[in-house]
Amino acid sequence: MNAVISFLFFVIPLLTSIYIAQVSNPLASYQPLHVIDGAGLYKKELTKGNTAYLQVIDLRKMRIDQVVGEVDNMGYGQGKYYKGEGGIYSPYFKNKLFSQVNDEYKKLYGNDVFSMINCSFFEQYQPSTQLSFPIKFNGVVITGGHSPYGPVKNPESEFYRTIRLKALVWDDKQAYITDYDPASGAPLNQTGVKNAIVSYKYSDHPAKVLANNQINKYQVIGTLNKDGRPGNEQLLIMTVNQTTLDEAAKLLRQLGVKGDIITVDGGRSTYLFNAKVGDIILPQLSNPQENPTFRDLPHYLGVRKIETQKVVPQILIEQPVAKVQVEQNRPYLILWRDNINGDVSIKLFNSNNKTIQNISTRTASDGVYEWTPNIAVKDGYTIRVASRENQKIFGNLQL
Repeated sequence: MNAVISFLFFVIPLLTSIYIAQVSNPLASYQPLHVIDGAGLYKKELTKGNTAYLQVIDLRKMRIDQVVGEVDNMGYGQGKYYKGEGGIYSPYFKNKLFSQVNDEYKKLYGNDVFSMINCSFFEQYQPSTQLSFPIKFNGVVITGGHSPYGPVKNPESEFYRTIRLKALVWDDKQAYITDYDPASGAPLNQTGVKNAIVSYKYSDHPAKVLANNQINKYQVIGTLNKDGRPGNEQLLIMTVNQTTLDEAAKLLRQLGVKGDIITVDGGRSTYLFNAKVGDIILPQLSNPQENPTFRDLPHYLGVRKIETQKVVPQILIEQPVAKVQVEQNRPYLILWRDNINGDVSIKLFNSNNKTIQNISTRTASDGVYEWTPNIAVKDGYTIRVASRENQKIFGNLQL
């Protein structure tokens, strides 16, 4: 008896201390895979073959970039979710293989790259596709969305007629998730909001509502305040390989997330790359004959350290899938990727490399410019985005 009592006196405090440690530090149950100043990737083995991968991103020390494929067709008047149906365009963005996007991202930012995930839902399994819901990219709303599974007049399912979409907004200090208003476009219509994506609250995802809470690959996102100051400075991204959305969201709740939780594109498109570990979750073909076009995706989020190392300055532009359609007096989105510090100029050249028009003599090197040409744009013309400091650094888009 004395031995049993002594054993209990030893074990109970030990178990209690372990429990307290896990409660005070929810990450104690996760295995660190890659931890740097400002970001961490952690792994947790769960039941029934499910694995959870958690990214904790401090927005004060890390940068989140949206990587979007180039535009061929602007989809004029097809936007469904920004200031009313048909009130804005819903472009077709080029689907890009995630390995290619990764290579480009690392080429631009070198060892500063931490991770990359797929992001927005998309509409067509084609070489270019419309995105499901609005996005604001470095100050420009680049799509009004096009999904039939949302609060539009004639949704694919009656459930979606009255749901509230959510917007994830972030900057270099904090992130938050709030209600999205399709009528006004709030919060994307606010000048202070530079980057935002509109998506589902996790519990409104069709996989849960229409597919009986299907077990699948998912990515869910929440925000967290850890420093006690106003604003949620941490972004938490949970990637799971075999579970329900409820279970994925519960993992974020256990880590302290109290506000809304959203989900981004998942299923076979679920993708997570980390600079140290490499490709972690990749789409798996159910049979070898299946068309793998879902591996080409239109919209990604890249996470990197705020620039600390010198890399070769570059401006990258790719040709869209189809012939670029630029019409007089109608807007077109010029998209590029760069790592230069200064501003850029944007010019229109004819087929003889003669300047036809200065589209912008100076604009920020932030990867997006909405241009409405006031002249007829002919076949063979070229749009050139160039560094103002060094005109030899440029990217061309053939029209």
